[in-house]
Amino acid sequence: MNPTGFIKRALRDPLSAFRCVRREAPQWAWFLRGIDPARVGYGWGPLTWWRQRRHRCLDRPVHICLLQPPGAGVFGRVTAFWINERSSCCRASVNEGLERADVVWTYCQDPLSEELKGRLRAELRRARPGARVINHPDSYNCYHEPGVFSELARAGVSVPRTEFTEADVGRTMVVYKKLGAHTASKALAPYDGPRPGHRAFEFVDCREVDGCCRRYRSYYVAGVVWPTVAFFGREWNIYSRTAQGFDYSFTLTPAEERCLRLIAETLDIQFFAADHVRRREDGAPVFLDINIYPSVVAIFKPVGRPRDYGLWHAFDSRERFGGTQPAGAPFRERFDQAMLALVGRGKPLME
Repeated sequence: MNPTGFIKRALRDPLSAFRCVRREAPQWAWFLRGIDPARVGYGWGPLTWWRQRRHRCLDRPVHICLLQPPGAGVFGRVTAFWINERSSCCRASVNEGLERADVVWTYCQDPLSEELKGRLRAELRRARPGARVINHPDSYNCYHEPGVFSELARAGVSVPRTEFTEADVGRTMVVYKKLGAHTASKALAPYDGPRPGHRAFEFVDCREVDGCCRRYRSYYVAGVVWPTVAFFGREWNIYSRTAQGFDYSFTLTPAEERCLRLIAETLDIQFFAADHVRRREDGAPVFLDINIYPSVVAIFKPVGRPRDYGLWHAFDSRERFGGTQPAGAPFRERFDQAMLALVGRGKPLME
């Protein structure tokens, strides 16, 4: 939210604006409270606005334009802010400068409606010749296609079984997940046949020797495979809200990295987050979820770390929370390398 937007909001709903100011107090008065500005991330207030004003003057060789429909949420702005703060060769804008951008990045909630697909295609036709596209609208709904898990399995990606017969009824434990929704409800039950509006996949027991279930989340960005966080806890449906703890230092196995690259190649997508577990009996990876529009806000903090304020990008989690850096470099360096290679101004990304 820019200053003009905040003023309009304050006039429309003073109480809501007051709560926003109280929550974002470090944005407004970090100097009075003795807070290091480096500990204040993205937020609604003058510190962010001042930084964004400085971003508009950046002169860097690669311009990335994120296409995000109005009202689509904060993730696009947080990612553009992160690029402008962290990159040494890229600058980013949201819905501005499309005609001059080197990279156009579709950045909105999936699945896309046909009407929105049409609008995004029309926007892409305005892009300059040679501009590279991340997550073209034609591929954007890939995860929601009925046969996506079967397609991935044929390509060599380790995914749970999604095709069942009468022999599975009452015998095979499956997870029923609601279609077309995010943070969708899931139910663990013996297979009882197809359920309208749900996808069924075979339950994968991922309980490890310590009795905890673990779910590993990684991002893929234009050739960079980046592990971010592992959730662990006692629940079978382990994710951020049910986790008892978080691990920022896990290492991907060669098989897991191979699967992430196969997902990108098979579905023709260049940015996503994927969650996988490691099967209890043999430790083999099984990929359960692919998110084309993942949350990029790091909301997890280890106990004992000095307090940070505002929103922070998940791309920085390993560096901020002490995790080891894959290939010995922080994500921001890998990101720059990938973007230069994408637009043909650098060496191909070597893994």
